[in-house]
Amino acid sequence: MFSYILFDLDGTISDPEAGITKSVQYALDSFGIHEPDTTKLRPFIGPPLRDSFMEFYGFTAEQAEVAVAKYRERFSVTGLYENTLYPGMRELLRDLRQAGAHLGIASSKPSVYVEEILNYFEIRQYFEVVVGSELSGQREKKAEVLEETLRRFGSFDRSQAVLVGDRKYDIEGAKAAGIHQIGVEYGFAQPGELSGAGAEIVVRDVDGLRRVLLGQRTVYAGTWSGGYASRVRTPQKESRARTVLKAVGSSALAMWLYFIIGVLVPMAFLFIGGMFFPFPIKGFDSSMDAWLNLGSAAGIVIAFLACYGIWHSQLRFRPAGRVDKLSLLPLAVFSASLAMGMNGLLSLVELYRYSPAFQEVSEMQSSVPVWFGVLSYGILAPLGEETVFRGVVYGQFKKACGVPAAVVLSALLFGLFHGNLVQFVYAAVLGLGLALVREIYDSLLASMFFHMVANLFVYLLLDLTPIGGAFVSWISCVFFLVVSVVSLILMVRWQKQ
Repeated sequence: MFSYILFDLDGTISDPEAGITKSVQYALDSFGIHEPDTTKLRPFIGPPLRDSFMEFYGFTAEQAEVAVAKYRERFSVTGLYENTLYPGMRELLRDLRQAGAHLGIASSKPSVYVEEILNYFEIRQYFEVVVGSELSGQREKKAEVLEETLRRFGSFDRSQAVLVGDRKYDIEGAKAAGIHQIGVEYGFAQPGELSGAGAEIVVRDVDGLRRVLLGQRTVYAGTWSGGYASRVRTPQKESRARTVLKAVGSSALAMWLYFIIGVLVPMAFLFIGGMFFPFPIKGFDSSMDAWLNLGSAAGIVIAFLACYGIWHSQLRFRPAGRVDKLSLLPLAVFSASLAMGMNGLLSLVELYRYSPAFQEVSEMQSSVPVWFGVLSYGILAPLGEETVFRGVVYGQFKKACGVPAAVVLSALLFGLFHGNLVQFVYAAVLGLGLALVREIYDSLLASMFFHMVANLFVYLLLDLTPIGGAFVSWISCVFFLVVSVVSLILMVRWQKQ
């Protein structure tokens, strides 16, 4: 529908609220102005910073210059990464490029930060032209940024161009540049701000933006001379129902793939290995036992690759923000102590008596050589299970139902997937911790690290050493669980700082 699509960055492609407001808070503190409520600083998102400091706090031009410098002290190191892509945005940009649209960025944020953010989210390749302001303060007005962006695209009919933005400054700048405008309500505009600025099209969410830009739309009211909807809405109930169904379907598919590959690959290894290599392998009880276990390890790798191939755009391995290295210490302690405490508790209540299936699994795990146990239980299992449960399952339900529901649902499904009573209770409790870690660090690598530490502690300390039984007491159990709570609190506090 539009050949040239220009995007604002903040509030349109990504949500930068935490990084911007905390950096403004930092700058104000240097002037002795203490604003503990960062929500009051949201108006700083969008317009040029110098103007905002002068408008909202009465700074002189010289004071505003100093405030901007203080802001950048924090933003360039930390605030830049306190940022998240809006759900569905990466896929929209990809589909627009595949449809042949020319994409550009027109932001009042300094170009050096814009480029860093786009590269950080790995979406820079979708944009032909990227224009921001200069650190010196030049080209801060949206109209100036747009003119430079359009100039770099070269000569073309401006009636084919549209700007997508979330504030009135974007709409006013697009009008001044003579191009069409789409306002997005999911950003930081006040109620009625976009329509009051005269936006030709207003959408509620990224799905509504997709409907307009890719020609799939729901007309809410009115049209303009170009024939496009002047207001696009995605009905909330319908959108929520579709999102929930998608979450259920994707989660079921990921778990089914992981299960069926985990069954078929070991069977194939057993058949081929038993036929062509029937001799025993050192460390395993028998040739059949060796090929079944090797097949299970291979199955995890294949299942991981299958899930990564299908849902790679939704899996976040790199954290969106900075990771405090100090917080990794309580993360490791949290993982080990929770695993030790839960193992001790389940042994004390003798839950294994009611689960013959768990006893079979336990015997099988203890019968393999140590090197294979470390590889399979300590490395491969966390890799595959975290991709499925904290990558696909948690990610899908978070989008559909929010963080609290996603934490609980992913933990329960993780427990049920293990197929016996003891492991259900253990995996469900650890699943709560894993999901919290995934959310706190915004990275699958963090939950994989948690999972690896937990598995290795239990396998090496409890299963393989004679001192394991010393930890099965009410005193040690309470001790480990208390340590896990304290370490969780420290982890959250340090990581937030």
